[in-house]
Amino acid sequence: MYKQDVIVVGAGVAGLSFAIQLAKIRPECSIAVLAKAQLDFSNTYFAQGGIATVTNLKTDSFEDHIADTLKSGAGLSSPAIVETVVKSGPQRIHDLVEYGVEFNYQKNGDFDLALEGGHSKPRVVHSFDHTGANVQKALLETAKSLPNISFYEFRFSIELLQTEANEVKGVTVLNLQTNEIEIFESKLLVLATGGSGQIYKNTTNPSVATGDGIAMGIKVGAMTSHLNFVQFHPTALYQKNTSRLDLLTEAIRGFGAYVVNHLGKRFLLETETRGELATRDIVSLAIFKELEKSGRKCVYLDCRHLDKDEFKKTFPQITANLISKNLNFETDLIPIVPAAHYQCGGLTVNEKSQTNIKCLYAIGEVADTGLHGENRLASNSLLEGLVFGHDTAEWIAGIIDEINPVSVKNEGNLRFSTENDAIFQKTILEIKTIMSSNATIAATAATLEMAAVQLAVINNYLATLQADNVVSEMSLIVTNLLLNAQAIVNEKLLHINKNSATKVVENESFSTLVLK
Repeated sequence: MYKQDVIVVGAGVAGLSFAIQLAKIRPECSIAVLAKAQLDFSNTYFAQGGIATVTNLKTDSFEDHIADTLKSGAGLSSPAIVETVVKSGPQRIHDLVEYGVEFNYQKNGDFDLALEGGHSKPRVVHSFDHTGANVQKALLETAKSLPNISFYEFRFSIELLQTEANEVKGVTVLNLQTNEIEIFESKLLVLATGGSGQIYKNTTNPSVATGDGIAMGIKVGAMTSHLNFVQFHPTALYQKNTSRLDLLTEAIRGFGAYVVNHLGKRFLLETETRGELATRDIVSLAIFKELEKSGRKCVYLDCRHLDKDEFKKTFPQITANLISKNLNFETDLIPIVPAAHYQCGGLTVNEKSQTNIKCLYAIGEVADTGLHGENRLASNSLLEGLVFGHDTAEWIAGIIDEINPVSVKNEGNLRFSTENDAIFQKTILEIKTIMSSNATIAATAATLEMAAVQLAVINNYLATLQADNVVSEMSLIVTNLLLNAQAIVNEKLLHINKNSATKVVENESFSTLVLK
């Protein structure tokens, strides 16, 4: 058994930002960071574009960034949360510079700012075309330098541990290297587990993005909201037989690339005056409709007219990746397809990142903070993780002494076995097929109802296999994917059939005084 003051499940931008800030403020506080794989394998690592931040008040303004975010969220974002995040951006960028992140600068010393879809002005601070990897590296190095942070890799979190008063006081995990069940106890727990893109066949998310935090939260009664709003990135590199599609950053379209069909036509302009610079939901839906109309597997990104030297300089990693796949942006149309990219909703939290379950917090993509609403504005996700990681640490630093450690009775009835893994792997593919066919942003009430029935059949079948509390990596993945898939389909059906999407009002769902 491991005992710490605070457990953080997840080692991406949100989890690491939180751990660093809390460790700096409260050096006597012990913090455990649990990672499902190696520490640098997260959605953060694969984020290419950058961080949307107002860095030059002469050419941009907080008001414009706020307006762009609210417009993208289609009335479902919290104005107060949006204002807080946007106005906190410059200081969080300053933190990253201090941690060693090397951003791109202009010759005059100002940040080199990229223009991305949905933004009225260039404001995306970036580190070439691999910002996420550089941010992850700097945060990890900083966190490892702090003696009160302990890291535990290859720990697959199974279930949250609660007291009789329903306070979360720890988590059971499967050690993927030893196949042992381990128990971690704490005063409180912070979920920073990322999203659930792996429920779809086409996703930009890595294999670890199986909705673990959402699933664990649902199991203990945590509220969820806006799970129906799964953002599809419109420009993922079309590839066959892979669990993660390579992302082609939004910034390429901001750089001037065109989206065309197999005839070379820029079809986006038929329904959207902004064309390639429309928000991701609009561009992705237009591509889905074009594919349905044409019967083709993909559309294309046309970069052939762009400045070749500047493209290579701005997007070196993407250029190299294309070459490795025998694609040349100078002469070839680049095949693209929309792919599940970001979970706009999540576990419902207030402005302190508290869920409705005592001692359970959620930050980053796993949380519905009130920032994104119906559609996340490009490059607002790393910003959200940085801001809520920092601010939640500030809050917890002030209340951690008031929370007493309580040992949680654990029956210890879980056992490891891979006896049904072949069945689980097959079922995972079935879930992906159902969601990809019937529950994308192009879904209808009819397709969603079909998905709900199909998922219910899988649920009943899995219940017969998992009744004896057997766990394995595959059993946990299939369970979590199914829980997320059912939650997403149910919320999509509610949204379509009843038009019941609720506008967020200041995210004051619960009292910060009660839920510590």
